[in-house]
Amino acid sequence: MIQWMLLIILSLTVALFLLVALFIMRSIQSRRRNEEIIQYTDIHFDGWFDYIFHGIGTPPPIRKNAHVEAVEKIFFSYSNNGYSKGIHERIEGFSVENFTNRYKYTLKHRKWAHRINTLNKIIEFRMAGFEDVFTEREIHRLSRFEYFLFLVYLSLFDMDRFIYVYFLRNDLTEYEYKKIFSRLDDEKIAFMRDRFEEMTIPSQLALIGRASFIPDSKSLDWLETMLASDVPEVRIRALKAISAIGSTRNQDVYTAFYESEVWEERMLAIRLGPTIGETSVYGVIKGLDDPHPLVRKEAVKILPHFMPSMTDWAVPLPVLGEERSER
Repeated sequence: MIQWMLLIILSLTVALFLLVALFIMRSIQSRRRNEEIIQYTDIHFDGWFDYIFHGIGTPPPIRKNAHVEAVEKIFFSYSNNGYSKGIHERIEGFSVENFTNRYKYTLKHRKWAHRINTLNKIIEFRMAGFEDVFTEREIHRLSRFEYFLFLVYLSLFDMDRFIYVYFLRNDLTEYEYKKIFSRLDDEKIAFMRDRFEEMTIPSQLALIGRASFIPDSKSLDWLETMLASDVPEVRIRALKAISAIGSTRNQDVYTAFYESEVWEERMLAIRLGPTIGETSVYGVIKGLDDPHPLVRKEAVKILPHFMPSMTDWAVPLPVLGEERSER
């Protein structure tokens, strides 16, 4: 029995020793790698600056993995701080030519962090050529964050592929959909509106929010059709978006909201009163006696918009000094 216990203790000691040794070795390797990155950056920073910012000369040599990491860090720095089209084109061109095969490999790496980092790189460096890097089965197996980043990438290069991949899954949050839609221009958003009924509720809400940033001539009619939705939150978000735009077109669609059972709808309809016009006065006055305090507060704030200016009805008073002088 004692021999078995000693054997177990010895085995655990050896295992612990190996773990400590492995940790020390990896720490040494990591430190050496960081030193190589710093050294490469110090030596070649000016060369990369001339090439990326001014298009002068040729790119400095890259001979090992640490050099690649150094160049990636330099590119991230330049991409975030440089604003000229030429800077982005040179980063993109060099990355596509030299990093494409490496990134296609790391996008399938067993470690999640490697895959995430690579997705961020192909987005930041705007590298075309990865639109079909994942099969449909692989897309379903991506983590939610990987899927989100891949959609962001596709939105930059291939709208048809983006739409296809977008509807393969429905597990993103409203916030994530907002981040994606914020990267799409108005024309692409209009394209997405045609598929509105196929979207999840979080996706629909995010799209409505994005539509509020489109000029009213291109979005108002569509937003007003959303007011007929069977989903209360869709109607509420549509009212908020219309309020943010600051104008209305079909005043008749708002009348029913003054009698809505949803207090947010009553409040938002009152808020839109000045843009709806005289037909909203009844609803605004009715809101003064609403059971919900926020609806009453909104009605009190909006009602003065329909009252004549004080200069139209106030009785002018004599100036005190003038009155005395007359006496």
